[in-house]
Amino acid sequence: MGEVKEKVVKTLFKSDFRRQTVLVTLPSLLLDLIFISFNFLMGLYMRSLWYFMMCIYYIVITLLRMNVLARSTKALFSKDKMRAFIKIYKSTHRLLLLLTVMLAGAVYMLVDNYIWKSYPGIILYFVALYTVYKVSASIINLFKAGKTGSIVTILLRKIGQADALVSLLILESALIGRSGISRSYKMLGVAAVSGAIVCLIMLVISLDGLFKSRKKLESMIGE
Repeated sequence: MGEVKEKVVKTLFKSDFRRQTVLVTLPSLLLDLIFISFNFLMGLYMRSLWYFMMCIYYIVITLLRMNVLARSTKALFSKDKMRAFIKIYKSTHRLLLLLTVMLAGAVYMLVDNYIWKSYPGIILYFVALYTVYKVSASIINLFKAGKTGSIVTILLRKIGQADALVSLLILESALIGRSGISRSYKMLGVAAVSGAIVCLIMLVISLDGLFKSRKKLESMIGE
């Protein structure tokens, strides 16, 4: 049993960056739980369906991270490890595509129903700090994860990108609500365009991942 555990640890921590990625993911999960609680409480306090939907979104994001880590560990014991990891890659991008559809619906609902409300500035600072952290981490990992060749680190990077993009939308909605001009056509236009851009980026990420996984599986079958 000890040899098996040692094998798992060595494989997961094959490189310094992979070790760093896994270790950084753990506190990130804790931070996600805090943000889930924040969105849930804001939904209750503001009576806002938008925040409830963001709460659900981040629950799925958190479960997605945990799923990648758990399934990648299980894949280490598979007879065909490459096929197992490609299946994880494919299923993760399917869920990212589902999240994109869900986010598009949330953005439409936000704009169509003018769901912006003002709240204390201290909450705005919290959202801003969270967003800065997530965006910074996403940008750093964007340039590092691809060099490792690890499917796990690449998937965690993409999940981090989805996390960062949506945190930008949450910050934007908070700023619009705080400004007090949420019903102006200009603000509606800004929210609609930024929401569409985020959804488009996530759609490209999802479809690109599905296409690559399908192509890889087909090449393996051909072999």
